[in-house]
Amino acid sequence: MAASLRTISGICCARADRPARRQHGRWPAQWRPAQWRPAQWRAWRRMTIGAFGLVVAGGAALALRDPLASMASYTAGLMVLNQVAPPLLLAALPAEGSGRYRGAVATVFDPWIATALFVGFSIAVSVPEVLDPTLANALYAAPLGLLMLVSGVLFWGQIFPATRSLRTPWRIALLAWTGGIPMTVVALVWMLSSSVIYTPYLDVICRWDIPPLADQRWAGLIMFVAGVPLQVAAAWLLLAL
Repeated sequence: MAASLRTISGICCARADRPARRQHGRWPAQWRPAQWRPAQWRAWRRMTIGAFGLVVAGGAALALRDPLASMASYTAGLMVLNQVAPPLLLAALPAEGSGRYRGAVATVFDPWIATALFVGFSIAVSVPEVLDPTLANALYAAPLGLLMLVSGVLFWGQIFPATRSLRTPWRIALLAWTGGIPMTVVALVWMLSSSVIYTPYLDVICRWDIPPLADQRWAGLIMFVAGVPLQVAAAWLLLAL
């Protein structure tokens, strides 16, 4: 009996000598895994967001395989590549950027070239009638989804700290709002038009079994909603929220 009591007493004393695993709701430093450090968590988070952006872009590209199946589906695929995937991919970059490649980044993400490409593709893809027929056919024969993704990355890059050249918030906001105007105007025209604008959809049975005019209006609504995050990001910067 005495031996048993001594054994129990020794175990209790040994446990009392061990460092507490939790102190005031936090793990002591000696119990924290190295991968729990904030800098490494941020790196993993950026990698996860970037990987998700690649998955989103790949899924959107699949929607472009049959452009005539539905104007709304085709527009949704283009808008995801142009407005949803770019901020996810850019969010994978560290906010401070890299000083070694700062000059190259400034050249690639030139704000005026990015805006010209973004606005130009928005108008050319949405209103091909403004182009010469030969040029319009060449545009639609090109990898349109890739072009929309590149123009979206370049334009959204004006908002993210790692890639933007403009440093004044009101200039960045003005640039974002200006670039989003053509998309908003086209979306409203598609939604309010009383006739089908794109004649190829007149003689095609829509994937969703709805009239071509209704399909066009859904496409306009999708484009309008897709442009909202860009406007919200501009307002966020302007108000310094």
